[in-house]
Amino acid sequence: MTKSPGYCTRKVPLYRPLRALLLLAALGLGGGAFAHATLVIGDLELTPDPPVAGEPVTVRISLVDPLLVAVEKALVRVEFREIDPEDPLVPASITGTEATEFLELPTVLGTEYLPEVDDGVYVGTFEAPAPGRYTVSVRDTTFRNEEAIANIGVDVGGIGIGGIGIGGADIGNANGVISFVLPPTPLAPRSLGTWLLWILGIPLGVGLLVTIFALRKAPAAAVEPGSGTAGE
Repeated sequence: MTKSPGYCTRKVPLYRPLRALLLLAALGLGGGAFAHATLVIGDLELTPDPPVAGEPVTVRISLVDPLLVAVEKALVRVEFREIDPEDPLVPASITGTEATEFLELPTVLGTEYLPEVDDGVYVGTFEAPAPGRYTVSVRDTTFRNEEAIANIGVDVGGIGIGGIGIGGADIGNANGVISFVLPPTPLAPRSLGTWLLWILGIPLGVGLLVTIFALRKAPAAAVEPGSGTAGE
């Protein structure tokens, strides 16, 4: 039996499609660490805790995305409002365009943008307001045309003793580390379920495609004229 000249078998390297696939995945996942079109999970901590009215207090905010990757280069600041955080007027998590009525409420104090001291960690100092319980708004204005807002409750104590908060409640207990969630902005799908599916689906999809490529057999043959030998 005679083989036709010019034919040979050649394996197609798998690393080429895999490399392109992984690059696309890295771009898709990596963008979440610098962007805020996804929800962002945060922690806020005050030192001293509780703050003492009229004394300096340091606020520390850490931000991560749903994959627990530090959110860097954010534009974050905080505002204190003298309203009970349980008041119906106070949304727990909202975007700026949806919070028009809330944002019209007067502020007791507001910080400048907090400098980033470590990956996804933002720290600033301000003078604590009078004793009481406040709604503290964490405002992320990284996207100039929209912002994400999270509201939490914070207690401020008096000098050496607890103060009297809104509604006559004693103030003086430590706030501890307070967790919050900044919502996705309208630059992305508004459904939280859609975002969770998108974020979790990327790594799962990449893993599935990598497995398929790894198990796939190389093409049987490729034509390369002049590279083969004839024989019987």
